[in-house]
Amino acid sequence: MRSKFFLRSLIVLVCLAAVAHFSSQPFTEQDLRPEIERHGRLLQVIRKLPPIRLSYDGQVVDSRMNPADFIQFCLRKGAHILLYGVLGLALSGALGVAGLKVVRRWLVAGMLVALVAFLDEWHQLTVPGRTGRAADVLLDLAGFLFLASVADLCSLVVGTKCTKRKDA
Repeated sequence: MRSKFFLRSLIVLVCLAAVAHFSSQPFTEQDLRPEIERHGRLLQVIRKLPPIRLSYDGQVVDSRMNPADFIQFCLRKGAHILLYGVLGLALSGALGVAGLKVVRRWLVAGMLVALVAFLDEWHQLTVPGRTGRAADVLLDLAGFLFLASVADLCSLVVGTKCTKRKDA
């Protein structure tokens, strides 16, 4: 029991350290476009795919007009979803081992994910070249909800009692 709590708490700490590290980096240190642009074939493939154009927090992202920006956007937002999803799952797991029942631990984990996401975006307002966006807080929370849903679905399909439904 202690080892499960320790492992899940360690994953939480690693996720929090990753959030703090990436949040503190100026945008120039995180800009992947120069590396992406070195891969001309990849850019050609993106341009040949059906066009994708979306607006995110007032900025237009277009796969045809600027495929390097599009790829970077997908990578960065995918990282948000993955990191906050894993953070939320680890939080929920640690809270479960600590004795919280299913519904309460998912709610508490979701609130903690939202709090960390808010603090992350607020902190980014102080970092050169970075912006704090409410849309990213929502994306982070969506990442948690998505991975939590996938984990719950997997536990149902596999037939495990990972979510311990009997104590809901």
